[in-house]
Amino acid sequence: MLYLFEAYHLSSWFSSQKKDKAESPPLPLLTIEKEIEQQASCYDSTTGLANRRQFFADLQAVNSPYRDDSIPFSIGIIDIDGFKRINEIYGHDIGDFILDKIGHRLYLALRHKALVYRIGNDEFGFILPGDKESTILNQEIASILETISHPISARNNQIVISCSAGCARSYFGTANSTQQIFEHADYALYYAKEQGGQGQIVVFDVNHELKLKELALIERALEKADFDKEFFIQFQPIIDSRNGGIITFESLARWDSPGLGRIAPDKFIQVAEQTGAIIRLTPILFKKALNEAKKWPHSIKLSFNLSAHDISHEKQINLLLDILKQSNIDPERIEFELTETAVMHNFAAAFDNVKKLQAIGASIALDDFGTGYSSLSHLQNFPLNKIKIDRSFVTNLEYNNRNYKIIKSIIILCREIGLDCVAEGVENKEKVDLLAHLGVYLIQGYYYSSPLSAESAQVYIRNRPRV
Repeated sequence: MLYLFEAYHLSSWFSSQKKDKAESPPLPLLTIEKEIEQQASCYDSTTGLANRRQFFADLQAVNSPYRDDSIPFSIGIIDIDGFKRINEIYGHDIGDFILDKIGHRLYLALRHKALVYRIGNDEFGFILPGDKESTILNQEIASILETISHPISARNNQIVISCSAGCARSYFGTANSTQQIFEHADYALYYAKEQGGQGQIVVFDVNHELKLKELALIERALEKADFDKEFFIQFQPIIDSRNGGIITFESLARWDSPGLGRIAPDKFIQVAEQTGAIIRLTPILFKKALNEAKKWPHSIKLSFNLSAHDISHEKQINLLLDILKQSNIDPERIEFELTETAVMHNFAAAFDNVKKLQAIGASIALDDFGTGYSSLSHLQNFPLNKIKIDRSFVTNLEYNNRNYKIIKSIIILCREIGLDCVAEGVENKEKVDLLAHLGVYLIQGYYYSSPLSAESAQVYIRNRPRV
């Protein structure tokens, strides 16, 4: 608890109490006990740091509109990359040990510089006084992350740790409330995690502010949307380059909003997942996709994407299974796609629900393979049938020897453990030939076709060779 008292000493930087305030009389014993109890409720028992409740109390005090001695400050949120996976591999006692270790390192790194908190399961926060430019903040946070991210020894294991961070400044843009400043930092962290890889840092700037405003508009439109009328499906084929035959059509969600027009899928899906609207949207999209798949030859499969919310909820999976049963389509024609992020949202629940889908004959593909932090362990421990090599490895394949070697290694691995493999984002014949040389024959991308309407997909089927 030593850090707590020193942190509160630091909080005097922000104090607005008058120096000439009269000394208070001694407090009664019961009042002291209540005060001690109240203080204890503001501390995190695992790390000894101040907790989320105290974080927002201090943030509110620092950013009070009634102060006449306002001091500019920044807040940061630090997240341990892949902490859920650490808990699953090593157990929650080791997880708690790591949290305590990271908390202690963070406290030492920011001692006498900032107030430090544990604000979530694997998230830490800090309030840093001062008017700092974005580049300076980025450099300082990078130094902090480097300090706290050294491997941790626990029970004869060297556990590799990395952290990502999002930061926002109290004096930036339109943020004028405590909640807005926190939302800016939280969005910056989200954006950092979305960049892929580990140890990413994002300081909220004007571009993020514009994106937040856009997402807010999308959220309001989504609340009013008629899902059945406004959302529709397009289909992109996966082709066997050896004979040109259609193996699968991936269904892709599209939205024409009456107020906002055509909205990019990555934007509305992000909002639907954040708000939980995806739980209502997925069954509607699945029905639409199945209705089209009925019109195709039985040799062509349907690939359908599931979100983290979908695969983590048994009730949702049961609903999708009921919809599939009512469609009278052979479950072996259905392939469900998951991203690594979706799997890691709740690994145990995802594992159980995937087994349930496979039990009826459906197959599972891991999308965007190679962009996550523990893809190899997923291949070993998660029940998959196929992986889809992310387009980032296919881009400039002709000129990038590193990507060529990565894909070659992936193919060797897939062969050894019996997984099919699809290359995404293939745009020209040269890439098709290079991938065939490596042993990748299942191709998805603009070289064969852009996403098609339901009607165009049927025309495409008629014009492709039957295999």
